Amino acid sequence: MRVLLTIVLVCLAGLSMAGEPIRLTSPHQSLQAELYLAHGKLSYHLKAGDVVLVKQATLGIVADGRSVGTQVSDIRLHRRQDMREVRLIGLGERPVNSHSIEYVVLVRQQEATDTVTFRLFDNGFAFRYRPAGVQPVRVQEELTTFQFPDQARIWYFERNSNWKLKSYAGLWQQTTPDKLPTVSSEGPIQGKPLVAALPDNKYMVVTEAALYGYSGMRLKAVGDNTVQVNFTEGEAGFTVREKLSTPWRVILFAKNLDELVNNKVIPLLNPAPDATLFADRSWIKPGVSVWSWISRNEENYMQPAEERRFVDAAAKLRFQYTLIDEGWETKWTDKWAELTSLSRYAANKQVGVWVWKHSKDLLDTVLRNLFLDSIRRSGAVGIKTDFMNSEDKGFIDFEIGLLRACAARKLLVNFHGCQAPTGESTTYPNELTREGIRGMELNIMNEPIPAWHNAALPFTRLLCGHGDYTPAFFSNRANTTYTHQLALLYLFDSPFQCIAENPVELLRQPVYKPILPLLNTLPTTWDSTIVLPGSDIGTCAAFARRKGNTWYVAVINGTDREMPFQLNPAFAGSPVKGKVTVITDAADGKGFMRAKQLPNKNTVSSFNLPANGGLVIQIKQ
Repeated sequence: MRVLLTIVLVCLAGLSMAGEPIRLTSPHQSLQAELYLAHGKLSYHLKAGDVVLVKQATLGIVADGRSVGTQVSDIRLHRRQDMREVRLIGLGERPVNSHSIEYVVLVRQQEATDTVTFRLFDNGFAFRYRPAGVQPVRVQEELTTFQFPDQARIWYFERNSNWKLKSYAGLWQQTTPDKLPTVSSEGPIQGKPLVAALPDNKYMVVTEAALYGYSGMRLKAVGDNTVQVNFTEGEAGFTVREKLSTPWRVILFAKNLDELVNNKVIPLLNPAPDATLFADRSWIKPGVSVWSWISRNEENYMQPAEERRFVDAAAKLRFQYTLIDEGWETKWTDKWAELTSLSRYAANKQVGVWVWKHSKDLLDTVLRNLFLDSIRRSGAVGIKTDFMNSEDKGFIDFEIGLLRACAARKLLVNFHGCQAPTGESTTYPNELTREGIRGMELNIMNEPIPAWHNAALPFTRLLCGHGDYTPAFFSNRANTTYTHQLALLYLFDSPFQCIAENPVELLRQPVYKPILPLLNTLPTTWDSTIVLPGSDIGTCAAFARRKGNTWYVAVINGTDREMPFQLNPAFAGSPVKGKVTVITDAADGKGFMRAKQLPNKNTVSSFNLPANGGLVIQIKQ
């Protein structure tokens, strides 16, 4: 839903002279950009106060053999629009006050006039192309570049195989911008986002928003601290059959980590949900899920009796879902009868059933719709589809088509083997989560997840949106501790929070008894988030998050040494009067320690987190 407060439209009659630089500013002039011509090339630079974010970079696109932005004769500011809105963002439909200024610029070259639209927020700079001409059009290249400051440290994900850009499942690490062309064994192309840590604890992020009907943006390092937009299709290009309007190319800016994590520019750049398709949203429910695949015993995996045990455990844990993964269609003699029976059994315990399906079996829309009709009739509530392994336009169209088809049938969606999100769940709220993240399933593939990767994720990949990391794998936690794994449930956003640990063991093993009350009431969406002092990308992630009247503090140590952490409880109101539960790692490293009060209830409390350890605190006000 979008509530429009004011839109002030200024039709420009001579607000800019032909060919003169055009100055663009955000509402409070926190960001300032200038659009200009450099030897006929459309160029821009961007500043945040005195901080230079982009010194010099180019704009443009090549479509149907015509290059937009390279032989420009003049540029004119056609329209300036002050936009004030209240947008309802996320499944909790929390109101977000949005204030931006939109500039529509006409770009004249040879016989055509093209349009570039800019949107400036105080914490974000975005633009998109609308080339002249009729559809269909073949996009062959995008000339857009972004240049990072010399002093930046660039966070990017790495996986030393060709799976890197297929699944976005790389480890997050850092380099300097001059090394981007050679830092990766897989070549100079990186996935989104790229996060730049700047001097004085400021941050800049390069990514995209509103990826619909287009190929996903990748970023190729071309030297001089610069990356250029790149596509999976390469020189072959891709065809856009509708009127061409590219996704938003986005630069986020934050003066600290709290502003970075709470930046809402990406969802604000996405359209509101279709009022007809999503007239009823009562069926879109976030929740926690059990999952038999990752902890499977091959002897009983996907046996109907075993899946019912998981449903029973989910109900006892007060979880909302169970995920039936790969194998249900081959291991069950009569798959539809068994799925119907299981769904009915689960529904009686107030547990919804999700089912897995390989994406190759859903590419044909007729077969896709028949399958979706069947799982809907069976009583299942959602689908997890996997192995797209590409962000070419064909698979982007596949994802959006599946979201629409599932919405029409009131089915929820989880994408795996895919790229990072660009705000699609704003427009299609039935997308509860997606992978595009290196998560805990790698622990069973002899590629264990290090603690420092987890401490980077809230400030890198998860800036783009939810991630199906499948946390809380206590029994296969690699070098992390029990409480580190618990804290991930509160640090990593996923409205469909799929827990890796076997739920039967959670209920049976005494080691988990101290945390069962927390698991019973685990939130999967949040009303507010505060990044706490001490946070540092790849070293420490510390959040205070509120759900209703309850605050949660979650901290993870990303280092292999003991880390002191100080907590000031002022964020929860002072003095703290509610019930407090503190979970730390046991001294012997073999479980949890539970306390019922902070060491210092109304002043700063000190903790020592063990190497790769964690801390979780619940404060019920």
